[in-house]
Amino acid sequence: MIRLSREIRFALASPAELATQLENSDQKNSWSAWPNSTRIAPQLRLQVVVSGTPDAETGYLCNVSLIDEALRQFVNEQLIPAVADQPLSQLPSGPSILQQAFEFLLGYSFGAAALQSVSLHHSPFQSFAIETGTPTMIQLTQQFEFSAAHRLHCDSMSEEENLATFGKCNNPAGHGHNYVLEVSVRQTIEGSSFDSGGLASIVNKNVIDVLDHKNLNEDVEAFATLNPSVENICATIYQWLVPDIESSGCQLAEVRVFE
Repeated sequence: MIRLSREIRFALASPAELATQLENSDQKNSWSAWPNSTRIAPQLRLQVVVSGTPDAETGYLCNVSLIDEALRQFVNEQLIPAVADQPLSQLPSGPSILQQAFEFLLGYSFGAAALQSVSLHHSPFQSFAIETGTPTMIQLTQQFEFSAAHRLHCDSMSEEENLATFGKCNNPAGHGHNYVLEVSVRQTIEGSSFDSGGLASIVNKNVIDVLDHKNLNEDVEAFATLNPSVENICATIYQWLVPDIESSGCQLAEVRVFE
């Protein structure tokens, strides 16, 4: 089974801007955004994931032009004519736009490939997704950042073994990282009332306030005897978040940590 992802970037340009760019191919910049706009307009990414078995002769799972056509058709013929002239304060929410896109793409054929998920990215730091396996659930993913110092060291190992295993990360004085934390939560579409502010509150209280600008080995009780590898940091954050995420009516879908 192969999965293929494809995305388009676009601005909620005015219908007039879209019409001009449709007429003049020289104005298209699909890498940055197309359609684009000189107005203060949301810049979005719409992504599709399809899956299946590649064709034995061509090696293609799906001709990406089919995906591009479907995404452009939704954006240019349905989304922009309906909302792009509205004031920013009256634009539909990300989950609402995503639901429309998902329903539209469910009726679209991608050859032998099957639609797996559709996601809408508001920015590099926040996105929403719906998977075909759980079409009544919507997933919110948001990024956070914290800075912390740590030393990777196991008391059960010799100095030589520690140095061989952890290298410079075994420096007795420790070292630091700017960590990026990505948290994904799921909620039913009908009951979806959990916004990014609610998620930020929970993550700030349970994680950022605990870890930011700390020496993990010395200042954080969880790592007094647990080696603060990025794997252990991720697993610990997951455990810290579960109670408050679940009590808010959501499911904690995934936690990712980047050093």
